Amino acid sequence: MTAGRTAGSPAAGSPAARVRPVEAVLLDAGGVLIMPAPARSLPVLNRYGADPAAGLLHRAHFLATAATDAFPERDRMRYMRTYVRACGVPGARVEAAAAELGEVFDGHNFAIPSPLATPAVLGAMGALPVTHAVVSNSIGLVAEQLREAKVCQKGPGPGLPVAFIIDSALVGVAKPDPGIFALALDRLGIAAEQAVYVGDTARIDVDGAHAAGVRPLHLDPYGDCPDPPGRHGHLDSLEALVAWVRHDHER
Repeated sequence: MTAGRTAGSPAAGSPAARVRPVEAVLLDAGGVLIMPAPARSLPVLNRYGADPAAGLLHRAHFLATAATDAFPERDRMRYMRTYVRACGVPGARVEAAAAELGEVFDGHNFAIPSPLATPAVLGAMGALPVTHAVVSNSIGLVAEQLREAKVCQKGPGPGLPVAFIIDSALVGVAKPDPGIFALALDRLGIAAEQAVYVGDTARIDVDGAHAAGVRPLHLDPYGDCPDPPGRHGHLDSLEALVAWVRHDHER
């Protein structure tokens, strides 16, 4: 996919043209900046007959996300079944593996940087003329996960500096409810059209951002999105996000 061209087209429900460039990039955490640590997931997968390479874990996440995005109602077990199948769990053991690994994921308090969030690209993002912030559905631990993975933190540090990190468990509202985006916009003191949101799911991130009037950019590195072409903008990498913001500020 040509990420820059796709992301550069006006998305459905977003302004056809903006008078000034975006001022803020809001980021999802899981799937965009961090991933579950293999040290926690591999023992479960191994017990059920799978021994996936690290790259396959990343691929499995996006296959599972696309499988759930294909349906209006989010089904956590649909995600988990697709994930463990993609990792190589034999069919007869999928249900049990999905249930056990789901418990590990739901209580996960360890994370590693996403393969997309390399130090080089985080540095390039930090040099952009925009404010970054994180808006995540989590269990109250996302700021700690991001900091320990050295991906980002509030203010200066080893990762991408962000203005704040909103964790749904701590604010009482979760995506796709537009209220969580309204909280971010209020903290930034900007209008919805002055921000973009980068997330890895269509039904939670894209639909939630649309409902809040924020332009979504769907991080879809393998081209799995089940939505019709042109419905919303896509990125195939965080490098493409850097290029998109630079272009937005240069035009």
